[in-house]
Amino acid sequence: MSNRDSSKKLLENVRSILPIIKQGAEASERDGQLQEEVLEALFEQRLFRLFIPEKYNGEATDLVTALKVFETIASADGATGWLVMIGAGGGLFSGFLEEAAAREIFSPERALIAGSGMPSGLAKPSNQGFEVSGRWKYASGSDYATWFTANCVVEGTEKKILSIAVPAAEVVRHQTWKVFGMKATGSHDFSVDSVEVPKAFTFSLSEKPLLSDPIFFCSLEVLAYLTFTSVAIGIAQHALDAFTAFAQQRPIQDTATSLLDTSPVQQQCDQAQQFLAKARNQLYQGAEHVWAVAQQKQTLSAELTQKIHQELIEMVQSCVQMADGLKTRSGMLAVFENTPFSRAWRDLHTLSQHSMLTPKME
Repeated sequence: MSNRDSSKKLLENVRSILPIIKQGAEASERDGQLQEEVLEALFEQRLFRLFIPEKYNGEATDLVTALKVFETIASADGATGWLVMIGAGGGLFSGFLEEAAAREIFSPERALIAGSGMPSGLAKPSNQGFEVSGRWKYASGSDYATWFTANCVVEGTEKKILSIAVPAAEVVRHQTWKVFGMKATGSHDFSVDSVEVPKAFTFSLSEKPLLSDPIFFCSLEVLAYLTFTSVAIGIAQHALDAFTAFAQQRPIQDTATSLLDTSPVQQQCDQAQQFLAKARNQLYQGAEHVWAVAQQKQTLSAELTQKIHQELIEMVQSCVQMADGLKTRSGMLAVFENTPFSRAWRDLHTLSQHSMLTPKME
């Protein structure tokens, strides 16, 4: 099967499980974690394995196709799209770990990584590797993770950063994710206390990858910008779809005309769809360029990375503004937590607060 046919089949499979995701979204938000039938559907389609190489029982999916997967799922439910994106993104680390460790972590069919990029731990050199203690925030998918990755400062160095991988059994989860959006991501804190981490289970993304798959030449920074934005576009599409369905059924008082039939609302919806089409095109053009560079086993320049970052920040903030514009015409639809529009609007606002997507202060 060609790469194009394989990508087409994957996206068809993703679309086939959207009804399951939509049906479970309200309960997932209420419970603060994905419903079992949703999680099983994601595992069945191997969506957490998109960036794991075939060598470790993965799907080795190209970047553009993966972004389309994240966007499509987020168009059904933002939290689910975010969790698939974060879970799949953990596969990037497989290219930087020694083979035996990478096989142990990533080869199991239900392997799932959660973690944090903040250097909130301390790694003390020991005979076998490092003794690690620390606490980290915002580990999306922590309820289902089989392994956790985290960054530490190495004791006795000038803030040298070391990445570690520890099994879930050695991690303490803290129920800290009390938020108004993205509730089902379960992005709780986690900690370890004097855990021995063998050297083979440490890595550095700043070093040359040990495998040659193109995905390992996409920096985590660039990958985050692109994947976060794909989820944002999906959620914005969800908000527009939910609003359109509402406006189509909402009659104007004392008339047979629906809210959607009024010229201002129809124009607003048309403009929103045009914006999303343009944003989607810009995102995938950028991703194709990043992937072409990665296929040459090269990384983007700092200047181009900064340009992409700024463009995608503006894109995400524009998605928020688009959803806010719809909210002004949604009446009480936006305030009830059990409506799809409210959930999409809140999820989008929560995503946009991520530190990597916040406009820089001048």
